[in-house]
Amino acid sequence: MLSIDEILKQEEAATLDHFGLKDVDRLVEKLKTIGGDEFQRVCILITKNDREVYFHAGTSTTNENNIWIEKKANVVNAYEHSSLLEKAIYADNPDNYYQSNGLSPKDYAIVGGGFPICVQGTGIVGTLIVSGLTDEGDHDLAYKSLSALKQSQK
Repeated sequence: MLSIDEILKQEEAATLDHFGLKDVDRLVEKLKTIGGDEFQRVCILITKNDREVYFHAGTSTTNENNIWIEKKANVVNAYEHSSLLEKAIYADNPDNYYQSNGLSPKDYAIVGGGFPICVQGTGIVGTLIVSGLTDEGDHDLAYKSLSALKQSQK
């Protein structure tokens, strides 16, 4: 698993120059390209300013993926960091995450796949949530796709 420092560096590296509705289609194209055959194994939710702007349910997914998306999104929205970061922070005692924060595992999941969409000089403006692969696979797809979008903005 990635370390806390590695995840924080990824979050910083994936900070975009801008993210508006015109960028959503470009991000989806990056997800499709990077995801390849695995794109049909995942559900994806993209939000901007608390508004759902894209949802994909791959042909190999179930409603369980939708449930995980909601739990991961809750973590990102609560802490403005990736859900994998919270997993890394509480790796020694995951139950402590729920106990110390007064949260329920029914509503929050500290597993990979929830990633904040951040804009330089603004902060978090949305979320990219992936569910269907391993939690590190979900995180990796989100990170690589946001990084590819950032490179295309230059």
